[in-house]
Amino acid sequence: MNNIKLSRAIYRVDAWFQTMRDGQGYGGPVTHWWQSCLLFCGPMADWRYEGLICGYLNLYRITSQTRWLERAVNAGNDLLRAQLPNGQFLNSGFEVGPTLGGTPHEAAVDVALLELARVLRSIRDERWEKFYRTAEKNLLSYHLGGLWNGSAFKDEIWNETLVPNKNATTMEALLLYEELSGSSWETYILGAARLILSSQVKEPGGQQGATIHSGTGPHRLAIGIYTARCLAALLRLYQCYPKAEYLDSACEMLPFLLRLVGEDGTRFGIYPDGRPIACPTWISASGDLLRSMIALRAYTQVPDWAVDHLADLLVTRQLPTGGIPTAYGLGLKGRTRKPEGRPDFRDVIPVVGWVDKAFRALSMLPDELEPMLDPILAEETAVECAWKGRDCLYREDAGSMQLLDQRHGAVLYDWKKGQWYPRLYQL
Repeated sequence: MNNIKLSRAIYRVDAWFQTMRDGQGYGGPVTHWWQSCLLFCGPMADWRYEGLICGYLNLYRITSQTRWLERAVNAGNDLLRAQLPNGQFLNSGFEVGPTLGGTPHEAAVDVALLELARVLRSIRDERWEKFYRTAEKNLLSYHLGGLWNGSAFKDEIWNETLVPNKNATTMEALLLYEELSGSSWETYILGAARLILSSQVKEPGGQQGATIHSGTGPHRLAIGIYTARCLAALLRLYQCYPKAEYLDSACEMLPFLLRLVGEDGTRFGIYPDGRPIACPTWISASGDLLRSMIALRAYTQVPDWAVDHLADLLVTRQLPTGGIPTAYGLGLKGRTRKPEGRPDFRDVIPVVGWVDKAFRALSMLPDELEPMLDPILAEETAVECAWKGRDCLYREDAGSMQLLDQRHGAVLYDWKKGQWYPRLYQL
């Protein structure tokens, strides 16, 4: 991809992020496969910070410009303010809403904090320790003290389910913590690794190579974004514990991910009978698949067409505001036929916790960032969409997100950025 085009897309995402930020962090509505949180729009301490901070740190490494490091530090300070006395983080539930103990969200927060601490310590910036201590408190009190069951990490304190991608993110946090602390956390790291390996499909078929999301019970869904997160975690594990089966497992995941790549994005996953789940087809969330493929390039042959296509998809689908739509087909969730017609309102909303994944992946591509002489500003966006069978219009600018009923001219949804709840909610 042309470096100027890629650089401009990165600058525009950054400009959009700033419109979604208030004095306490990054907010906005959330849409997801499991459910959507369109009512609470305040800042959340969830996995959005993993992509935000890691993306800004990537830009700092590329450019050595302190503006990017300070973006990461400011985001890290949000997380310091969000930590509660028990070590958990305020509003870490993502699609669940303003709850505590979100998984893998609090582990992803720890990854972000420890990545930031590692960079700051490498340049002898004394601020590193406060971010390290914040992650340490969460890992020791919540993950090891509450979620560890003796062999792997539970879904929630009250839920015994062992979910591979959630163990993968916790494992990444512990690998970083092991490096920075100088002490061994091998028991917990290898326990999470065994859970991931045992969840991988070995039998030939559409799901081969994927990890099964154990939280889906008898449906046994093989989900792309979660397999991609397991792949990235296994690569980090292999760097620290160079055992061949970890790299082999990661490489075996690639063909499954490639089967999900389509013209309009990446399919959600594959059913046990081999049928692809086309609704939703992810757009911004495809960033996690792209990130895993970029990282895997150091170890095996990854088709250029897949990396180039996903990068181009994220850039070309970027809205004038700088945000990137979430998906296509959330209104037809679970269907195997390609979605048609107007996208759902939940599709077109750019969500910080999905756009961060696109941002992080795109930040891994350039060797240098082209300087932008003119300021990049969020421009007004208007996208035709649907809501409950009605023809609607999604509008966004630097200050608000709205949904309008095109036939009657009524405003159905109106969120002023920086507020914790919409001014109008008629959904």
